[in-house]
Amino acid sequence: MSDYVSADLYHTYMNSIWEETTDGIVIVDLQRIVLDVNPAFEQMYGWTKEELVGRKLPVGPAHLYKEFARLYDQVIEGKKVAAAEYPKLCKNGKHLHVSITLSAVRDSSGQTTGIVAIERDITKRKQTEKALRETEQLYSHLTQNVLAGVFVRQDRKIVYINSYMSAMLGYTREEFVTLRTADYIDAIELFTIKRQVAEILIKKREPRYTVTVRGKKKDGGFVYLEVNLSLIMYKGRTAMLGSAKDVTSSVALERSLRESAEMYQRVMKLLPEPIVLSDHGKIIYANNSAIKLVQADEKNEVIGHSVFEYIHPDHHEESLRMMDLIMFDEEPSQFEERQIICRDGQTIDVEMSSIRINNYMGKRVILTVIRDLTDRKRSEDMLVRSEKLSVIGQLAAGVAHEIRNPLTALKGFTQLLKTKNEGYGSYLDIMSNELDRINLIVNEFMTLAKPHFTRFNDENLVHILRGVISVLETQAIMTNVDIETQVEDCLMIIHADANQLKQVFINVIKNAIEAMPDGGRVTITIRSNFPDSVCLTIRDEGIGMTDSIIGKIGQPFITTKEKGTGLGLMISSRIIEAHHGTLHIVSRHGEGTEVQITLPLAKPATTELN
Repeated sequence: MSDYVSADLYHTYMNSIWEETTDGIVIVDLQRIVLDVNPAFEQMYGWTKEELVGRKLPVGPAHLYKEFARLYDQVIEGKKVAAAEYPKLCKNGKHLHVSITLSAVRDSSGQTTGIVAIERDITKRKQTEKALRETEQLYSHLTQNVLAGVFVRQDRKIVYINSYMSAMLGYTREEFVTLRTADYIDAIELFTIKRQVAEILIKKREPRYTVTVRGKKKDGGFVYLEVNLSLIMYKGRTAMLGSAKDVTSSVALERSLRESAEMYQRVMKLLPEPIVLSDHGKIIYANNSAIKLVQADEKNEVIGHSVFEYIHPDHHEESLRMMDLIMFDEEPSQFEERQIICRDGQTIDVEMSSIRINNYMGKRVILTVIRDLTDRKRSEDMLVRSEKLSVIGQLAAGVAHEIRNPLTALKGFTQLLKTKNEGYGSYLDIMSNELDRINLIVNEFMTLAKPHFTRFNDENLVHILRGVISVLETQAIMTNVDIETQVEDCLMIIHADANQLKQVFINVIKNAIEAMPDGGRVTITIRSNFPDSVCLTIRDEGIGMTDSIIGKIGQPFITTKEKGTGLGLMISSRIIEAHHGTLHIVSRHGEGTEVQITLPLAKPATTELN
């Protein structure tokens, strides 16, 4: 006892420790008869102080009595027993694992008069250690028997490797410890792997990183390994756990499949017809012709997308049915007409035929051949229109002359009657107007029927248009219509028959004016598509036309005007075609109509001569 601590204070300290400590304390004499126990001992074993004092300790299992006696004898002999771990028995029969420290109790003369035992419950720790040992045994069993290589890398060297990994590369475990990574991993791939490991596992803290690498065997051969890496704690410090699987045969198969797919693609790339490969409705390849057909700028605008993004909704059901049939049929499907939607929203008529490919990158896919029907449809339409024109021409040639003479007589007699029968003037006016209308139709028939003798010269398109506008300005003013022109400031010389073009422009601009009975604006734009062509656009603000009418415009007697014949636009189309140009109509119901006329510019040599 220190000179600086009084006996009472020392007694208070010792009593506090005795009462408050969580370790069980028991004092016995040399015959191991209990002299005293603290509250923690009572709580630990379930016996009360009164049940224990004056008797030998009942807490030791029978098979350990001799072992405990030996420990007590060691203390009596002056030796110390520290942290000895043994099982002990509780009052309720339950076993505890305790850590025991024994010390001698001496009197003032230094003689040992008893023994104090301090016991700490370590049952939970023992259970944890047991579970850990069992887990380690399980992991050891798994790593040694699993059909994959397993290794642990720490401090830039292999600290554990299973037998399967050793066998795959041909090195012993002892040899692996001395190897550098570059000795068993291809050096070309090593730098990339290290950078990706640092990025994915360490920086991004992803749980796992998978990579396929080429491993180098001890005998100089190569093996492809699929490696899974993850960060773990190994012996208290960060380490990298890896598992490796031999995928050499899979890599060889993938290479073979890829080469086969590339061969397919090279062949399809050279074919002029658009070709598409699809897997469960998803486009996995499209050749250049297919990319061009749907007006895509890049392949990634098509590849990876659903085929139904490009097939018109009206054809979805039948296309899906055909795809299902193809997967169960060895023969190609018949060519069937479809409509596809381009990237710009334009619809194109095509025909498609599909066949199943059984092994494309290891999958069964559908190969579809597409034929653009645009030119064929245009030719068919032109043929039909030509036949109609031929019929009309024959009708005009055979009938028009016969009708004109009676018309002239009827017209003359109507005017004569009008001068002599003032009471029937209104009726005679109607008759006269209708005769004029018949005469107009006959004249248009004659225009279609008679041969056209054209004089092509280099003409200034702007001058022709201004002459037409000056003629129609009076009609426009009377119907409250403004004619606005937007002309590029450049010379636009075309090789044309000026009179025929005037006829076309008068017909189109007059139609635009008449489409706005309540007034509005006609906008005429001329822009050069140098050096090939010039585009003339005539736009009105009328009520427009429906899609059904648009599709028939240019056919005889198809018109939106009450007294129109539909022949004017047919004649205009013929004139523009004769000039190697195009006439295209765009109209939206309720928004107006736009007529686009494109004509080729005169060749430079011709222009210079002019």
